[in-house]
Amino acid sequence: MIKKSDDPLEDPLKDVDWSYYWKKDLKSLPSTTKDKKWDNIAEKFRGWMEKDDYPGKLLSKIKTSPEYSILDIGCGEGTISIPLAKKVSKVTCVDLSSGMLKLLKERAVREKLDNLKYIKTDLQDISVDDFEKHDIVVASRSLNGIADIKNILREINKIGKYVYITLWGPEGRKYEELACNLLNRKPPKYPSYIYVYNLLYQMGITANVEKLECETINTYCDFEEAIDRYKWKIGDLNQEEEQILRKHLEKTLIVQEDGTLENPYEKPDWILIWWKNE
Repeated sequence: MIKKSDDPLEDPLKDVDWSYYWKKDLKSLPSTTKDKKWDNIAEKFRGWMEKDDYPGKLLSKIKTSPEYSILDIGCGEGTISIPLAKKVSKVTCVDLSSGMLKLLKERAVREKLDNLKYIKTDLQDISVDDFEKHDIVVASRSLNGIADIKNILREINKIGKYVYITLWGPEGRKYEELACNLLNRKPPKYPSYIYVYNLLYQMGITANVEKLECETINTYCDFEEAIDRYKWKIGDLNQEEEQILRKHLEKTLIVQEDGTLENPYEKPDWILIWWKNE
């Protein structure tokens, strides 16, 4: 919301409530941040990540040192936590999903890592009062569904010397919009990363912004996995909607030599925002 000013030279955006617009856009999205929902897809999520070049792109941007401590907010099954734990002194892993944390613990045991700490909590409850200071805070694709974005930005800024967050880019959801149009659904409007950048600026933080050049084309083991992924992205489907989407995917997905299915029109788009506290 923009307040009118009598001074024509005054910056008209400095008093905009960017968190309001963030929350407004979130309301149109399917609810996928519930603990039960994440638990249900934990095993599948691990398989999805194995096909994704995003983790390597992000990890290449995070500056580490052997003595560093890291707080990974929304750690999931350890896509980012595990590689970082091999480079630093300590990683605190925070997630809402018991299923995700279970997979992370199992992976840490397999890789003989004993420098990870696990905390199950709602990310919206993150507070500097509950966490010691860390050299790095990472929020990898985990803040997109947080309603009170301003508060969590304020808290993680207090916790970390370096802060790295990744958010939806503007190009990554076009194919989902097409799917919604086929189903006569109103496409959800995803909150823009620009809102977060502007919020940080209002907080006195001039952050760095980079587009992560991910090349992964979405692949699926079979049509059932493709349908599951779309349910995850756009919400549950009734029987008629599932049939419509299945027919569309049968025309669109390309069968690879190994039998997997590839969608040549579907690529990820992630924006990295990071800053250093002096």
